[in-house]
Amino acid sequence: MYQNSSLGRWLAASALYLGLLGGSHAGWAPGADFASARLLHTATLLPDGSVWLAGGQDGSGGVLASTQRLDPGSGRWVAAANLPQPRLAHTSTRLRNGTVLIAGGTSTTGGPLGSAFIYDAQADAFTPAGADMAVRRRHHTATLLQDGRVLVVGGQGMAGQAALRSAEIYDPATRTWTGIDEMPGSGARQHTATLLANGQVLVAGGTDNHENPTLAAFVFNPASGAWQSVPMPAGQQRRGHTATLLPDGRVYLAGGLDSAGPRRDSLIFDPASRAWTQGPELNVPRGEHHATLMPDGRVLLTGGTGRGPNGPIHLASAEAFDPQANTHMGEGSMAAGRSHHTATLLAGGELLVAGGGDAMASVELFTQTQAPVSVAALTATSGSRRATPLGDGSVLVAGGIRNNVEAVPPVRYLPSSNQWLPAGTPVATGLRASHTQSLLRDGQVLAVGGYGDGGVTLGSAELYDPVGNTWSAAAALTQLRQLHSATLLADGSVLVAGGMTAFNPSTALGHAEIYRATDRTWETAAPLLAPRSAQAAVPLPGNRVLVIGGQSAQGAGMASVERYDAGTNTWTAVAPMAQPRRWGHTATLLHSGRVLVSGGDDGTYRGAELYDPATDTWQPAGTMVNRRSFHTATLLADGRVLVAGGYAGPANAAVQRHMEIYDPVSNRWEDAGSLNQDRAGGHTATLLPNGQVLVVGSALVSVPPGDSEPPLLITPSPQAAGRQRPAIAAIQGARRAGVPLQLQGSGFLGDSEGGSGATQQSASNLPVLRLERLGGGPALWVAAAQSDATSLVSLPLPGWLPDGPYSVRVVTGGVASVAYTLLMPADGDPPGMPMSLSAQPGDGQVAITWQAPSGSPVPVSYTVTAQPGGAACTAQHPATTCTVRNLVNGTVYSFTATAVALDGSTSAPSAPVTATPAESIPPVGAPGVPTGLAAQAGDRQVTLRWQAPAGNPVPTSYSVTAQPGGGGCTAQHPSTTCTVPGLNNGTAYAFTVSATAASGTSAPSPQVTATPRAAGPGPNPDPGHPGNLRAVPALGVPALAFLAFGAGALGALRLRRRA
Repeated sequence: MYQNSSLGRWLAASALYLGLLGGSHAGWAPGADFASARLLHTATLLPDGSVWLAGGQDGSGGVLASTQRLDPGSGRWVAAANLPQPRLAHTSTRLRNGTVLIAGGTSTTGGPLGSAFIYDAQADAFTPAGADMAVRRRHHTATLLQDGRVLVVGGQGMAGQAALRSAEIYDPATRTWTGIDEMPGSGARQHTATLLANGQVLVAGGTDNHENPTLAAFVFNPASGAWQSVPMPAGQQRRGHTATLLPDGRVYLAGGLDSAGPRRDSLIFDPASRAWTQGPELNVPRGEHHATLMPDGRVLLTGGTGRGPNGPIHLASAEAFDPQANTHMGEGSMAAGRSHHTATLLAGGELLVAGGGDAMASVELFTQTQAPVSVAALTATSGSRRATPLGDGSVLVAGGIRNNVEAVPPVRYLPSSNQWLPAGTPVATGLRASHTQSLLRDGQVLAVGGYGDGGVTLGSAELYDPVGNTWSAAAALTQLRQLHSATLLADGSVLVAGGMTAFNPSTALGHAEIYRATDRTWETAAPLLAPRSAQAAVPLPGNRVLVIGGQSAQGAGMASVERYDAGTNTWTAVAPMAQPRRWGHTATLLHSGRVLVSGGDDGTYRGAELYDPATDTWQPAGTMVNRRSFHTATLLADGRVLVAGGYAGPANAAVQRHMEIYDPVSNRWEDAGSLNQDRAGGHTATLLPNGQVLVVGSALVSVPPGDSEPPLLITPSPQAAGRQRPAIAAIQGARRAGVPLQLQGSGFLGDSEGGSGATQQSASNLPVLRLERLGGGPALWVAAAQSDATSLVSLPLPGWLPDGPYSVRVVTGGVASVAYTLLMPADGDPPGMPMSLSAQPGDGQVAITWQAPSGSPVPVSYTVTAQPGGAACTAQHPATTCTVRNLVNGTVYSFTATAVALDGSTSAPSAPVTATPAESIPPVGAPGVPTGLAAQAGDRQVTLRWQAPAGNPVPTSYSVTAQPGGGGCTAQHPSTTCTVPGLNNGTAYAFTVSATAASGTSAPSPQVTATPRAAGPGPNPDPGHPGNLRAVPALGVPALAFLAFGAGALGALRLRRRA
C-alpha cells in the first residue's frame, strides 16, 4: 500500500522575469473533482476539446466501468456512458475519425481482457471494434500510426505470460485485427511505445517474462513489419518510465523503477544514429509518473512513485526537462501526491492531472503565461480608444482623446510586420470617444455615437473600409448616445441599446435601434425594460443579446439583466446578478456558451459571476486576485480569459498594472504578472491571429513630453521556436452554418507521440478545431470528423452561428496555428493561386514576392506560410510582397502563398519556393536594405521617408516604387525622403524602397501602404508639423469634470500631472 507524500502541498512556481518584465508565470491550481475516485484509468482528449476519463480502479480495489467527461468551457464533469465491461490498465486511443478505441485491460475477475470497443463521443455510445484481439492483455501499449492504424504491443497475458512478446495491428477502416511478427526478446509490460517522426515506433524497457526490469529496446517499422534491436546501455534497465518524442525528433526517456526502486537518471535516443546517450539527472527519483511535451518545448514530469522514509510514496512534485539547456528545473508541486494518474494536455496548452494515488477524484491544472513585451510604439497615448480585429489579421485602433482635448488619428497594426500604419481619415473632424465599433459581415467597421468636442454627445456613425483604407459617413442614429452597447446579431445587423444623451445619469436611455447592414439604414427596436447606461452586452445563440447591469437613471448600480430576441423584437427579464454593477464591469462569452461577468463599480469588486443561458442561472466564478473596474477581459485562444489593468477601489482611487487569468476548467483566478505601466479605462486588449494579445492605450490622457504607455504584446501560452506549428493553407467548399469545414494545410499531426497505454505519456497528436466570430461573437471548439497530416474535415457547424468573419485555428498538442479568417456564409469560387514566387533571404527572415493571379474574384489579401514551423505573413492586395520573420538562420524553409477573396474563399497553395535565412546581407556587394519605411498620404501624392542602411557600401541613391502602376520617385543620398506624384485619390498603393551603389542595388524594403485623398478638414495625420497646427477650444472646469468621466472606457478618465 502506497503512502501519500508529506510534501503533497500546493506550491506555486515563482514568476521568472526576463527582458522587459521577464519570461513566464507558471503554477498549479485545483480543478473540479469528478465522480468515482480512481487510478489506472485512461484520459483521452476528444475532438471537441473535452476530456474523457474511462474505467480504472477504485479505492477498495474494485474495477470501474464508469466514465466521466469534462467540458473545458465550464469546468464541469458529467457522467458519460459506462464501458461495456469494467476494466483497468487498458488503453484508450483516439482515432483519426474522432472516435476512441478501448482495448484490453484487467477485468473484474483479475484476468486480462481481449475485448475492444469503439466509443463515439457525439452519440455517447459504444460499438464492438470487430473481433476481439488475438491475445488477451493488460499493461500494454497502443500507438496510433501515421496511416491511422493502431499498433498494440506486449502487456501481461494469462497465467505464465508475465510479459508478452506478441503484437497486433487494428485497422479502423476494416474493423479488423492483424497479427504481426512478435517482438524479439523476453516480452514486456509497463514499457513505453513512442511514435517517431519517421513513422516507426520505439518500444523501450518494461518488465520481461522473468519479472525483471529490462534494458531491451526495439524499433518497429510498420512498412516492413520488421523489428530492430536498439538496447539501452548496460545498467539502464527499467519499467514504469516515460519516453517522450522531442521536437527535434529525439526521444527523452526519464526515470522509472528497477529492483532498487525509483531511478533518477534519463536517456536520450537518437533515431538517426540509433544511439543512446546519457541525459541529465532528474531533480527527484521517480517512476510510474507522467511526462508531457508542453507547447514551450519542455517536457513536464508530474508525480509518480518516489522514495519515502518508510518505503514508496506518491510524489507531488513536478519538474521540467529543457532540451535546449539539457537541464531539469522545478515546477512547483501539486496539492496531492499521485502516481498511476493521467495528465492530459488540453487544446489550449494547459495540463490537466486527474486521479491516481490511492484512488483520487481530484484534478489539478498546470498553466504557464508569458510576460508582456513591448511592440512598435504609437506616436502618443490616449484614452477611450477602441480596437477591432479585422479579417486580414490586422487591428484597427480608432477614436480616443489625448492631452484632455485632442482627437487621435486612427491607426492600423500589422502583426506580421510589427508595423503601425495610418488608417485613413475619419469623416468627423473632431473627437470621437466612448463610442462603439462593430465588425460587419462585409469586413467594414461601424463606429457609432460617443462624445465629441466639448463633451457633446454624438448621433453620427461612419464606416471604415479596410480594403480602401477609407472612412465614409453612415446613416445617423435616430438617437444621440454615448456609453451605450453595440452587439452583432446573427444576420449581420447591429443592435445599439441604452446609453445616455448627456453626461448625467438622469438622461439614461431605454431606446434601442438596429443598423441594417444590408441597406445601411437604422430602424427603431423595442425599448429596454429599464433605461441604463454603461452596461455590458454579449450575443447569444438564437439571434439574441444579453444586456447586463449598468447605471440606472437614478445613478444606482443595476443587478438586472435582460435578453433581446431579434426574431420577435422583444426584451425579457432574466435572472439578475447577485451583485449590482454600475459601470466598468466586463462580460465575456466563453466557449461553453456561458457568460463571465467580472469586476466593476468604482473598482471595489473582486467578485465574478457566470451566467448559464440554458438554465437562466448565475453561479459564483471565483474571487479575482485584485479589485478592478474599467479593465479589459480578453478571451484567449485556449478558452481562458485574460484580465488586464483597470482601476482599484474604492472610488477608483488607484490605477493598476496587474494581470490575472480566469480558467473555466478550474473556475479560478490566477495571478498572471504585470504590465509595464499602469493601464486603466481607455486601454484595449485584442487577441491577434498568432495567439498573442495586443494592449494599446490608457485613460491616462494628460501626458507630459516624453511620457507614454507604449503598446504591448502578451504571449499567454509560450511556444518553443522549434515546435512544429499547424498551418492552414486553404478552406475549401461551402462555408456556412450547418455544413462541415474542409481544411487543407500542413502540420495537422503534432510532434508529440499519439500512443497511450500504462504510461499515457503524452497528449494525442491529432488536431482540434477552434472557431471564433471576430468582433465579439461566439467562440467554440469544433470536433474533427476526419483528419490527417494535411487535411481536416469538421463535423457540421452549429446551425445558430451568426453570419460574418471568423477566425479558424487548428490546435495540435497544445500548439495553435496562426488564425485563418473566413467569411460565412460563402459559396463563391476561390481566386486563382499566386504565381512565380521568389525569395530574398535575410537575417532571421525571408522576403517573398509573387505575381497576382488573373481573373475573378480579385484577391483582397495574400498569406505566405513557411515550413517547418508555420511562420506566416500577410499582404493586402495590390501588394505582392511580404516578409516572414522569426525564422532560424541556417534552416532551409519552403514557402507557399495563397490568395483570399472578399468572401473568405481561398486559392490552392502556390508552387513552393525555398530559401535559407542567414546573417549575411544579400545581395553580395550591394548596399543594405533601407529600413523604417513610412508613408504620408496627400492629395494625389504620397511622401515616403526611410532610414539609410548601415554598413558598406554606402548608397549613392534610393528608388521608391509604387504598385499598382509602377510609378515612383528617387532621392540622392544622404536624403531619405521623396514624394511619388500623379496618384489616384482613393486608390490603395503599396510602396517599397531600394538602395543603389556602384556595386549594385539592394533588395526592396518591406512594403508600406497608403491611400492618397483630396485635401479637406479632419484630424492632421502629422500633428508635429508646424504648418498643420489647428486651434482647439479651451475647456473650463465643468467641461473637464465631464470629460473626466467620459474619456475612459465607459468613462474612466484620470488626469496625470508631473512637476
